[in-house]
Amino acid sequence: MKKQIIVILTGIFIVLNLSVSAQKKEGHKERMEKYRAEKVSFITTKLDFTPDEAEKFWPIYNQMEKERWEAQKLRRELELKVGDAEENLSEKEIIKLTREFSGSLQKEGELLVEYNEKLLKVLSPKKVLKLYKTENEFRMYMIKKYRDSRGKGNGHP
Repeated sequence: MKKQIIVILTGIFIVLNLSVSAQKKEGHKERMEKYRAEKVSFITTKLDFTPDEAEKFWPIYNQMEKERWEAQKLRRELELKVGDAEENLSEKEIIKLTREFSGSLQKEGELLVEYNEKLLKVLSPKKVLKLYKTENEFRMYMIKKYRDSRGKGNGHP
């Protein structure tokens, strides 16, 4: 379970980083809105929600995404500190930083566990599982889309 959570979080981190840098001409806010709209459409199409399911699902999912984003933002900030830290910090400060970093990963995992239970209250277990599969498919789709756009922009096929 922990390995799956780490894989999911890593994938989310990669896709978010790729989508943010994919279209440099657009502003950050516009890119994120476009990304979110595409993700909503992708999930909606794949999960084929009933109106009742959609009404209950989207507020939970949107809150989960907001909290996930904040947790990942904190982790990315800590990753920068970790990258710059080793030569400048005392052993005590390094221990503190390692605990903060591992705690940030734990927080992301706890969020997924918490929201899994919330989702199971509004969707069938089969649809929750399909959601996780769909999120992974979306990440792969976005990575491919990013790679394809980079290849075309650089004169590659």
